Amino acid sequence: MTTPSFNVTSLEREPVSEQVVAQLLGMVKAGNLKSGDRLPPERDLAQSFGVSRPTIREAVRALAVLGVLTTRQGGGIYVSNLRAETLLSPLQFFLSLEETSVDALYDARQLIEGGIAFRAARAATSTDVQYLHDLIARQQEAIKDPQAYRKLDIAFHERIHGLAANPFLSRAATSLNTLGLEFRTVASESPQVIEQSLLDHAAIAAALAANDPAAAEAAMRQHMQNVLESTRASIALRAQGQTPVPVPVPEPQGRVG
Repeated sequence: MTTPSFNVTSLEREPVSEQVVAQLLGMVKAGNLKSGDRLPPERDLAQSFGVSRPTIREAVRALAVLGVLTTRQGGGIYVSNLRAETLLSPLQFFLSLEETSVDALYDARQLIEGGIAFRAARAATSTDVQYLHDLIARQQEAIKDPQAYRKLDIAFHERIHGLAANPFLSRAATSLNTLGLEFRTVASESPQVIEQSLLDHAAIAAALAANDPAAAEAAMRQHMQNVLESTRASIALRAQGQTPVPVPVPEPQGRVG
C-alpha cells in the first residue's frame, strides 16, 4: 500500500460536496490515489479541503456508491480495487431495472467483440490457438459447474482481447461483459446454454487458427447473438416467476471442433 500524494485546491462555495468528489476522482485518475491506498482521517480531509466533516462524509458516500472508495468499520477510508466489476456495479443495478437495455447491450457487444475478433485473427499464432483449445477442453470439463465455466469463459475472451492489441477495445469489451452478467447469470447455469457456448468458442478458435478475420468476426457476432437469445429466454422465464430448468447433456467426448 502506497502513501498517496495529497494536494488539494481551494473549493468554490457551491456545491461543495460535489467539488470534493471531483477532486478525489481527479487524484485517482492522475494516479495520486491508487488501489488500496488509505485516505487521511475524516477530520484531516475536512481540514485539507476547508469543509465540514458532514460534507466529507457526503462525498465519501457518493464515491462509495460509485465503487471508487470503500469504508471499513473503525478502519478508515480506502480506494477500492478499481476493477470493472466494482466500478460498474451501479450500472448493473440500473440495467436490471431496464427491460429493453439487454438488446442495446448485446448490440454493442456484437460490434466491439466482433471487431476485436477480426483484429485478433490477423495476429493469432499457433500458440494462441492452442491456448484457446486448451481453455475449451477445460470448459468442457466444467460443463456442470457454471461458476467455474464462467471464469474460463472470461479467460477465453480476454485472450482474444489481448490479440487485438488495443487496450481501449479490451476495456470496453470487458466492461460490457461485466454489465451483461446481471442479465445472464441464470441463463448461463443451463448445461444446454454452456454446450452452445462451447460450440461457438470452437468456431471462433477455428477462424483464428485459419487467420481469417471475416470468419472470426462472423463467428464472434453469432456467439453474441446466441448469448442474447438465451438471455432473453431467461429474462422471460424470470418475469413469469420461473427459473430455467437445467437439461442434462451428454458427457463431452474429446475436444469440441
